[in-house]
Amino acid sequence: MKLVFLHGVGDGNADQEWLAGLNRGLSRIDAPSISPEDVIAPRYASLLNTDGIKSKHPGVTYKVKNDHDARRAFERRQARVQRMLRRTGDVRAFGLNGFPDVVVESIQTVGINVAPLTVMKQVKRYLSNEELRGAVLGNILDDLPTSGEIVLIGHSLGSVIAIDLLDHLPEKLHVKRFITVGSPAGSDPLHRGSDRILKRSPYARVDDWSNFLDARDPVTAGRGLARIFPGAQDFQIGGAPKHYAHLYLRHPAVARLITEVMHVDSEQQTDISAENSVVLRLGDQEAGSLLALAYANNVAGHISDRDTKDRYEDALNVLQDNFVQGLLALSGEGRQLPPELVELSKDRVPPLPRRWDLTEAVTQAVVLAFTNVLDPYEIEVGEARVNAVPNLFVELGFRSGVGDKVKAAVTEVTECLNSDKGLFSTKTRVMMAAAGVALLAAGPIGLAVAGSATAVGAAAITSSLAAFGPGGMVGGLAMLGGLASTGAVVTTAAATVRGGAGPVSLDPTSMAIQVATAHALKQVGEPHDADLWSRLTLAESQISAQLNRLSAFSDERASTKLQLASTLVVVEKLMQFMRDHSLVPVELEAIQAAMAPN
Repeated sequence: MKLVFLHGVGDGNADQEWLAGLNRGLSRIDAPSISPEDVIAPRYASLLNTDGIKSKHPGVTYKVKNDHDARRAFERRQARVQRMLRRTGDVRAFGLNGFPDVVVESIQTVGINVAPLTVMKQVKRYLSNEELRGAVLGNILDDLPTSGEIVLIGHSLGSVIAIDLLDHLPEKLHVKRFITVGSPAGSDPLHRGSDRILKRSPYARVDDWSNFLDARDPVTAGRGLARIFPGAQDFQIGGAPKHYAHLYLRHPAVARLITEVMHVDSEQQTDISAENSVVLRLGDQEAGSLLALAYANNVAGHISDRDTKDRYEDALNVLQDNFVQGLLALSGEGRQLPPELVELSKDRVPPLPRRWDLTEAVTQAVVLAFTNVLDPYEIEVGEARVNAVPNLFVELGFRSGVGDKVKAAVTEVTECLNSDKGLFSTKTRVMMAAAGVALLAAGPIGLAVAGSATAVGAAAITSSLAAFGPGGMVGGLAMLGGLASTGAVVTTAAATVRGGAGPVSLDPTSMAIQVATAHALKQVGEPHDADLWSRLTLAESQISAQLNRLSAFSDERASTKLQLASTLVVVEKLMQFMRDHSLVPVELEAIQAAMAPN
């Protein structure tokens, strides 16, 4: 495999100082150096400094009509690169110290017209001169192989040329890794008045694309490429404020990415290397994550639309990859993974452990039915969300009839909150979200309400369903986000729902979960929370009192008033549901029966 380097302005790095910098970086991480014989470094400096060039622009060779599958595979590889670099701690959060776009753009606009940033002028000239572009690209293509694999690196202006080159490469030449450093291509002013390069990312031609920038580098002005080029993934590093290629390439993050593809034979070696490393006992949160994964796979099996099903499964694969690699990173060294997680690391979903009794299984399943297990991705799956429940119970060792009753309980509670017949449709979800009932989203610091308009709802559900605290899930596995957080959320939420007496929740979603859980437990012959009715009545009183206080002075359409009014409607519907389905305390049932007309 050859490493192709495209230089920026100047003499074309004739002394190969960039390669010396890269080899210094490789040495720092104890990786083999790159030999000049393994390098292709086209030189086109004379073309950049010549006026009146006449040259035909090479044709577009990337003609894949449908690369949806390739894009999803690309995103999975991008997630893997991000995991690897984040784990090493070599990269930092992206951005120019939080400067607003208008400030960053002004820096770059000035840079195009004012010395000493001649780089920007050269970039603008390249982008606006079609025949110069053709001459430079043709010169580079003459030096490249027509087939096989390459690692492509572009620095400064060379990064712009490399981006332009991607959809003109020979059809049988594949880019195993694409790295841009010190790139000005994220600057809007550069693209004004000229056709934008790379209008369509060649996902089937490029395995991954990492862009590195130093926020103090005036050429980048701290702005990445992902905003303009969807295929790019931006990483901020230090040590290259003067913009030189060798300063960027000596950075350990860049060196790691290069040595991995130049010197390591297989991706699997990195991804599943810890099979003989750490032994982690399968704890409650990990088991909850496996349960969420099993549920998600069952949801996928009930999605009828092919495109939706494919997107759902691909997103789930990314989350599964992240979960496994996060476990390996947390586990340390010297012990072996539990068998279930070894199976998962091999891209096989293990059988669910038989560790939940019926009450626990019901509460976990109800919480899952109200949870977006693909967070942060949002994919509308309709009734597949509840149709997945019966088979989940079979996997847990129960009869499918038990799962049918739980499915019916969730469906009936949802119907009581929204009379629209299109249950679990997009319209239903929008209407329920407007009332404050939405899917739980498992983020890296706990629970939030997907679609809730206020932070109050998120805070309420966090306090009512998840008692996060120092030394608890916040500091542990849940910090990984994704499936790890989902497992923590489901486990904690289910335990809290089963726990009976606790703080009064004013969040509609947690109330709906608790009523659905009580209804499901009753349907399968298990005792339900005896204190739920009193908590709902107390919530009704508290919400009514808040509304009364606000109504005296607030605007008629004040957002807080509207949110409280919607929540009160939800509470009243849930209370009526409990009365209709004999979920109220026995003594209250007796009073209601005595007061009923003969």
